[in-house]
Amino acid sequence: MRKGLIILSAVAMLTGCKVGPNYKRPEVAAPPQFRGAEGQPAPESLADSKWFEVFRDETLQGLVKEALAANYDIRIAAQRVIEAEGQVTATRAALFPQIGLQGTASRTGTKTPVMSSAGGFLVASWELDLFGKIRRATEAARAEMLSTQENQKAVRQALISQVALAYFTLREYDAELEYVNESLVTRAASLKLVTARQEGGVSTKLDVDQAQTLVASAGVQKAKLEKGVEQTENLINFLLGKPPGPVTRGQALTAQYQPPAIPAGIPSALLDRRPDLRYAEQQLVAANARVGVAKAAFFPTITLTGSGGYQTIDLVNIVDRSSGSYGMGGALDLPIFDAGRRAGNYKSAKARKEQLVINYQKAINNAFRDVSDALVGYAKAKQARASQELLTTTLRSQSGLANLRYRGGVTSYLEVLDTERQRLSEEQNLALSRRDELSAMVQLYQALGGGWQE
Repeated sequence: MRKGLIILSAVAMLTGCKVGPNYKRPEVAAPPQFRGAEGQPAPESLADSKWFEVFRDETLQGLVKEALAANYDIRIAAQRVIEAEGQVTATRAALFPQIGLQGTASRTGTKTPVMSSAGGFLVASWELDLFGKIRRATEAARAEMLSTQENQKAVRQALISQVALAYFTLREYDAELEYVNESLVTRAASLKLVTARQEGGVSTKLDVDQAQTLVASAGVQKAKLEKGVEQTENLINFLLGKPPGPVTRGQALTAQYQPPAIPAGIPSALLDRRPDLRYAEQQLVAANARVGVAKAAFFPTITLTGSGGYQTIDLVNIVDRSSGSYGMGGALDLPIFDAGRRAGNYKSAKARKEQLVINYQKAINNAFRDVSDALVGYAKAKQARASQELLTTTLRSQSGLANLRYRGGVTSYLEVLDTERQRLSEEQNLALSRRDELSAMVQLYQALGGGWQE
């Protein structure tokens, strides 16, 4: 009998099938080229570069490394991966025999006689996975673990982008503050000059008031920028898992590295590069396997059981009066009627799978849009920055000329007032346009699927 059960078990393991559909990636029509990409599509992509190859400011690199080590979301994502790995192990364990030890002891009677007994048994049970229910469940658990790993990569990718964007914003505030502080010095000197000219009877009280207005407005802008600086520093420290405090500065906006060209790569490669798309696909793989689990529930379940050990009826003389015993058997669970429970579960599993097919297709289409938006955003940001540099240079020249004309008595202080306001405003816009260009590069790098690589 024992030999027959061993043979039955071996046959079950070798010939057991897996019911339910095997996974096949849904067909998604990828465009031949990203809209906004220049030139012919090529396999090379900016996203193939490591994050420290894109962000070359050593101070920024240090901040990113700190964030990757201590950020709260990164640590939570790591624990979720460990949790998913444990779930795979627990689900897969059902494929193997389960062995346990049972012990019993009892003493019964009134006064005499008293009956004592004890026993110890090894108990084993094994559910034969004839129709692949456990293997499909393991497949689903493994896919969910992989999706968790992809989510961890997406968290890493998003964190690197967040730190870089916050750092560039901080350096943009610093640049604006430099412009405002320089303007404050110039405006204070101008106020001193206008006041002296009024005392000499050359200027009017209106000129003095206008000069004071320029100084006060610059002071207001300085206070707002300083608020932005401290709040951005607090954000960076939060991303690093640290309390609020100052942040070390590195290269200025104008010194930040930008690649001479940004290749987008082939659109179809995006499916295997972006963590969010791989996450969505692994969720679909898991749902597909769950369909197999639900379908396997319609088929019989066979469980083998066995036990063996020793039993005694006298605790005092346990060796002499003990005897061995064993038992073997099997159980068959054949579904006949369950009022539609299995059919309902199967229908639900298939609907869940179809939802995730649609979700996967939607995610892919959205990814193509992300890349196109980022490409055009980066191209237009570069154009805007170039135009802003020209505009700022022109206004600086106009502002200097207006001051010379006023000192020479050719024009009123109103001309100085207008050109000075425009000059500072456009200098601040120049800092913003430089930050926007860097931010657009970060967004394009992330949209292409870069940033998660170790």
